[in-house]
Amino acid sequence: MSVAVAAARAGAMPAAGEEALFGRTVVTLTFTCDGAVDAAEVKSLVAVRMGRPLTEQDTAETVRNLFATLRFTDVQVEALPVAGGVDVRILLFRSFRVYPLRFTGRRGLSRDELRRLVPFFEGGVYSAEDVEEGAAAIERRLIADGFPNPIVKPQTVFDRQRFDARVSYRIDAGERARIAPAILLGSPAPYTDAELLSHAKLKPGDRYREAKAVADATRMREFLHDQGRLRASVELIAAQPAEGGRIAPVYRVSVGPEVVFDTRGVKEKRVRRDVHDLLEGQPLDEDLILQYVETQQRQLQKKGYFRARVSYSIAQTPERMTVSIDEDNGPKYAVEKIEFQGNASAPDKTLRKLMVTSTKGLPLIRSGRVTDEDLRGDVDAILGWYQARGWVGAKVGPAETADGTKPGRLLVRIPIEEGPRTLVGARSLVGAEHADQAALEKLLLVKTGRPFNPNDLRADVSSIQGYYRGRGYLEAAARDEYRFSDDRGTADVTYRVEEGQRSFFGRTIVRGNTTTRTDRIQRLARWTEGAPFSEEKILDTQRRLSRTGAFRRVDVRPEPADSPDRERNVQIDVQEASPLSLLYGFGYQYVPDAAENRNDPFVVGGVTSHNLFGGLRSAGLEGQIALSGRYRLQMSYRDPFLIGDNYPLTSVIFASRETIQNIDLDRLGFVTEVSRVFGNLRTSMRAEYQRIKPTNPEDLSSIEISQFPQADQPIEEATIGPALFYDRRDDVIDPHRGYYLSLAGKFAFPLFTAKARYGKFAMQATHFLPIGKTVFAVSGRFGGIFPYGPSDIQVPIAERFFVGGRSTGRAFDTDLLGIPGQTVDYDTQATLRNPADGKGSCAPTYPVIEGRPGGDFDCTAGPRIIGGNGFVSLSAEFRVPIAGNLGAVAFYDASQVWTSFSQINLSFEGADGLRQGAGAGLFYMLPIGPLRAEYSWKFQRRTIPFSVIDVTDPKNPVDTGIRSSTRESPGELFISIGFPF
Repeated sequence: MSVAVAAARAGAMPAAGEEALFGRTVVTLTFTCDGAVDAAEVKSLVAVRMGRPLTEQDTAETVRNLFATLRFTDVQVEALPVAGGVDVRILLFRSFRVYPLRFTGRRGLSRDELRRLVPFFEGGVYSAEDVEEGAAAIERRLIADGFPNPIVKPQTVFDRQRFDARVSYRIDAGERARIAPAILLGSPAPYTDAELLSHAKLKPGDRYREAKAVADATRMREFLHDQGRLRASVELIAAQPAEGGRIAPVYRVSVGPEVVFDTRGVKEKRVRRDVHDLLEGQPLDEDLILQYVETQQRQLQKKGYFRARVSYSIAQTPERMTVSIDEDNGPKYAVEKIEFQGNASAPDKTLRKLMVTSTKGLPLIRSGRVTDEDLRGDVDAILGWYQARGWVGAKVGPAETADGTKPGRLLVRIPIEEGPRTLVGARSLVGAEHADQAALEKLLLVKTGRPFNPNDLRADVSSIQGYYRGRGYLEAAARDEYRFSDDRGTADVTYRVEEGQRSFFGRTIVRGNTTTRTDRIQRLARWTEGAPFSEEKILDTQRRLSRTGAFRRVDVRPEPADSPDRERNVQIDVQEASPLSLLYGFGYQYVPDAAENRNDPFVVGGVTSHNLFGGLRSAGLEGQIALSGRYRLQMSYRDPFLIGDNYPLTSVIFASRETIQNIDLDRLGFVTEVSRVFGNLRTSMRAEYQRIKPTNPEDLSSIEISQFPQADQPIEEATIGPALFYDRRDDVIDPHRGYYLSLAGKFAFPLFTAKARYGKFAMQATHFLPIGKTVFAVSGRFGGIFPYGPSDIQVPIAERFFVGGRSTGRAFDTDLLGIPGQTVDYDTQATLRNPADGKGSCAPTYPVIEGRPGGDFDCTAGPRIIGGNGFVSLSAEFRVPIAGNLGAVAFYDASQVWTSFSQINLSFEGADGLRQGAGAGLFYMLPIGPLRAEYSWKFQRRTIPFSVIDVTDPKNPVDTGIRSSTRESPGELFISIGFPF
């Protein structure tokens, strides 16, 4: 680095001459570089400006900003005197970036392991020292992994056109050393070395691996623990060279005394197992025994043994450690009644809602069990309720328990001393000179005349500091003061603010990017130069950059404000991820609603570019193909900067074959979506054009064919519509509280060859409420479709509503809940065999059809999906934890689908009312969601009449006049992953 302010380009001027140039007006300003450079980025980082005086501060800031990008090895600023001022020239010398990084030869380690060992990354600035250190690190790792004589030779080739440093490591790991007899440091007595080493898998002569030697240490320690030596430890401390180029693993061994458990009230075997599980590889100590005792007492109380007592004692000699565990369960108890004493200002009902402890009620929901831990939490919750409402001197608890009116019942009594209630008398804000008083007032929770709440004071202090820090006052501090009146009836509150100096955003310096364009990264920054500094915008920018998927690491950090104008430059340091990601796998689908291909394995694959042309755009190709012929292929493109920074564009071209019951539909289309997120609200507008064609129209319902003569023909549709999703759940996969709301709509209109004409909407509202450890979830869904235009233009079957199945009516088969003859077809379809070869399937049941022998016909029984234009689905369920990740669920559903929205009938059962079902099941929480198995029973199991229809000519179905009936199943079993809502 050099800063030369001189009268001549080649010579150095005395200090006085250099100082003489400062203060002169910059007449011209140019820069040169020995390689390609982003001119816009350089100009944005230069603090020297034409038409302004040249200053030492601007010169130094320019050099500092340019160096901070890590794109240059040297920056020189030259100033030459010219008429009217100075000519400033910035000379830049590019730094080399590591690209590519390769490992060749007999490596002994995987590429990912090698990349983690070197102290730089592909795309980082080249440093000869780092390359040499990388070679040394690889050698050290290979030696530790059993290669005693590795050779690692780094080589760098410089590309001066692209300024790439092609770094490669030639690795010759050599032969992995063989194992020499292990060395034990410390006495294994009363066991022998041979007895202990017999539990190691690495034997003399095997190839050495450090990971296996560490695993052997664990095996030897587990052997000692199994022998009652719970204080034993075995650890690998070295790999010592031995004769013949072999390696001897060295273990430090400490056996310790024998641990004996003397138990009363609990099985010794169980105590030993539980304590062993708590060890997690560590030696036994008294703290761990205490942890076991506390845990065991808590678990017993959860099972209803409220007065259980678990105690311990330890007696120790050099040879033996005796741990005595005394467990007395006592009888089981359930809470019969909860009483409050002294709660003159709070109804019992209000206080009971604050408590986890509850009286005995419905099984699985209100067990009535109580623990000391829950009671302490209940007391704290009640005290918090009082203090939040002005009773700041209230005293609650401790909770008292007594025998109830019947054996096995408990009375819980909570004493309360309310004391006087305090209201806020006066409130003042001191020192807030640069704040918008009206805006600040809206943030404050403490109001005059309202109950005094110390928690609100702390929240207000945090809000005041957040207000200032979001506006550049990073050093702002606030504190609260309050003074009670003599009778404690009022409290005067004062907030004192020390604003400090204000900081502003300076320049944005991007570093570490080789493929990604700097301007695209800067567009995701949530600030502009000169705006008040905000830590919230720093964090928001880091989140936005991380979500692009283009970077392996993102670090956004401000520099110190060291200029008189308090400007803080911000460095965005990124490490680019691999530009391509691959998706591959296989799966299995069981399709309970299909007449064919019920077992349907499939494969998936795809490739995605997360940083197309360095613009943070993504493009991908994905596919899923099933053995049955079902498939989906799609090409996608996403641009995060369609309109400004907040409206990303997503476009998809797709082709698919999907199955609705036994109807295969081919789709080919294009969809474009623009979205915007406002906090918890996601909004989008979606436009779509697609062609929908049934590939097996002979399997369509005869009712549908008679209602829609063109039902077996392809139909094209053009649609546009919005979608809204508002989410306030505490967890997306396993919610326990909160709610979400969704609304989606689309409008189909004629365009080009598209003929479909309809309007469609669907809504859902779901709420989650914790009741103790149980979660009560309730959900309601409804929607409507409104056709318009020529009556012969149908709503495509792929767009209609269906109910029934694992999420909308679990007592019914998938998509087959409906009104017989209207939205679901139970008729049997008969088809004339051509030629008539043997007897058809109709023969055993329908010997004669319209005067023809039944053997000439094949029959296919219903039900068949028709779908409808209006639906309602209501669901509620209790999710109850059992143990660990295992839980139980009890649920109720009521659903129906109608031919039109105007026919919706919210009565239950009847010819066209909501069909009901209830059931229960189990679920096990996996990382991707719950694995559920559940069975649901119908409230009313019906006998449904049907006809036999001759569909030999699909265009003209003929009623054979044969009538019969079928009996609905009692219920349905579903196995699935994920909660239904």
